Amino acid sequence: MAGERTPLVNAGGPSRALARRKTLIRIAIGVLVGTAVGAVLVAISGGFSGSNKSVLPSSLPNTTQYDWFCNEPSFEASYIKLANKKDDYYFYWFAASRNDPSSDPLVLWLTGGPGGSSMLAMLTENGPCMVKPDVSTERNVYSWSNNANVIWLDQPTGVGFSYDGGSDDDDYTELDVGANIYAFLQGFLDKHPEFEGRDFYITGESYGGHYVPGASHYIWQQNKASGDKRINLQGIAIGNGLTNPLVQYKYNQDMVNNQYNISLLTEEQAAQMKTDSEECIELTKLCQSEPKNGTICPEAQGCWEMKLIEPFSGANRNMYDIRKECSPENPVSCGLDYSYLGDFFASEGVSEYFNFTKQQWIESNQVVNKHFVSSGDWSFSYHEYVADLLNDGLRVLIYAGDADLMCNWIGNRAWTLELDWKNKEGFNAAEEHAFVAVDPFVDGASKVDAGVARQYKNFAFIRLYESGHMVPTDQPAVSWVMIDKFFNDGKY
Repeated sequence: MAGERTPLVNAGGPSRALARRKTLIRIAIGVLVGTAVGAVLVAISGGFSGSNKSVLPSSLPNTTQYDWFCNEPSFEASYIKLANKKDDYYFYWFAASRNDPSSDPLVLWLTGGPGGSSMLAMLTENGPCMVKPDVSTERNVYSWSNNANVIWLDQPTGVGFSYDGGSDDDDYTELDVGANIYAFLQGFLDKHPEFEGRDFYITGESYGGHYVPGASHYIWQQNKASGDKRINLQGIAIGNGLTNPLVQYKYNQDMVNNQYNISLLTEEQAAQMKTDSEECIELTKLCQSEPKNGTICPEAQGCWEMKLIEPFSGANRNMYDIRKECSPENPVSCGLDYSYLGDFFASEGVSEYFNFTKQQWIESNQVVNKHFVSSGDWSFSYHEYVADLLNDGLRVLIYAGDADLMCNWIGNRAWTLELDWKNKEGFNAAEEHAFVAVDPFVDGASKVDAGVARQYKNFAFIRLYESGHMVPTDQPAVSWVMIDKFFNDGKY
């Protein structure tokens, strides 16, 4: 079991040799967007003619399996044209449940950013087939599709393979996200009516702390208004998310008290960050009151970036996982590097399969990112949407790897405790207890204290040990046990 240790601070000031890393701190949450990596574009030949590639026995006789996708028997990669937009096409990659596709729940995954492709998660975190840096693939026994039918969706328009036909109908806020995902799901259910009324969950991480509440709340409202349960929303799960900046910004400097005995800040820096957090919170409040102010909102986001994140750069640690050292000579090691996925999409077999796509694959779309920052969406809080869902009996799971600096576990725990909902008193009074996991795919595996959980009725928060920003990557077995419980009885 990971133990707690005394907080440490640096004895001296951080090395300024890391100045060149400041470009790396130009970060969209959950997706590296610094010049060290940049947006990855992969040219895929061919145009979209309304076709798709499907290997779904339930709807098509074709059961072709592909070595490059670990010979998974049931999947589909395709587009849905959004009925609410001028000419927008959302790309998705769907994997049918390995267990019972006819009865297992339907799950939607949303990678953050804003502007990050969900193919990042599909191919490196929780999908059925993992792509390695050498572009080889390996079957993921801990795929979230073991007992669920999962959609990995590229959104908003311009992200991943999703594209528009040349219109200027761009997206800026969670209202856009909600309306678009609702339209996407209606199109998906038209295509696959077998999933109408099926238990449905929305999951995601990082800026998914905005996306997931935004999309789920919109669907919840539409269901309430129409009485329709075609999209049978049952709950949401968010990992290391940014959901309530006004609360979470207060706790960045608290990562000095980390259990890994890693020195992150000097005492002076920690004190300054605490002061700076108050400034960032005030700017965030101004942005929330004046979302159309084209100066205040980017300034609020920039305050978080440069005053609450950048000071950690002197510790020579990966911002997404402080257990990993990084080097100024190799700035990619200080963040996330998915450049090899470009090679995967361009490789033999894969590029032929995806020749129906039109949009080049974009790992991280910076135009989308800027839209969500300039509109003020980044600085808005979406915890009240979560409260509405909880009050109506929907399940909510908030989880966080405790080695992440970007959206740390302390801030995530704090906003769940401050959340005003009908069972707040019961949730806050609930005792924290060990989250115990057993790897179901290892014979004779021992029980592991994988983290700490707090739960009351339909609301749970879990801090996960030995994990950074991407929990399914760092703790695949624990992640699967956690999410499988969530899709079943939801009890921890």
